Amino acid sequence: MQITNAITLNPKYTLRFVSDLPQYTHLVQVHCQSKDDDIENRILNPGDQFEFSFHMNFVGSTLYHCSFLWGLKHNNFDVFKPWHSFCGSVKPFENGYCTWLMKDSGIYLALGSNPSPGDFKFLYPWL
Repeated sequence: MQITNAITLNPKYTLRFVSDLPQYTHLVQVHCQSKDDDIENRILNPGDQFEFSFHMNFVGSTLYHCSFLWGLKHNNFDVFKPWHSFCGSVKPFENGYCTWLMKDSGIYLALGSNPSPGDFKFLYPWL
């Protein structure tokens, strides 16, 4: 018998970033960092993706902030903040997956390791 969504005392969180921007447009740049880790700048072609995983620090205050740049459009916000962000509200003691999808209409989020297109919810516009 296989147990899914097993409880763990040190869950792993995975943040995935996917470019669903139109072909032949500017590439999107994503730069994420926490107080202790800098994921550095990633440049994504349409259809590209990248992800990173981490464990919460001992006091449960891990925060990741990302900036997004697409041509002249941009945005920046917390992509993971325990109990205070959409992605940080995953169940305690379970591994968490958040997928951020960048489209020409804005930035969307879906929870879970394998979201379907209907799972994505619009969260942030391009500024």
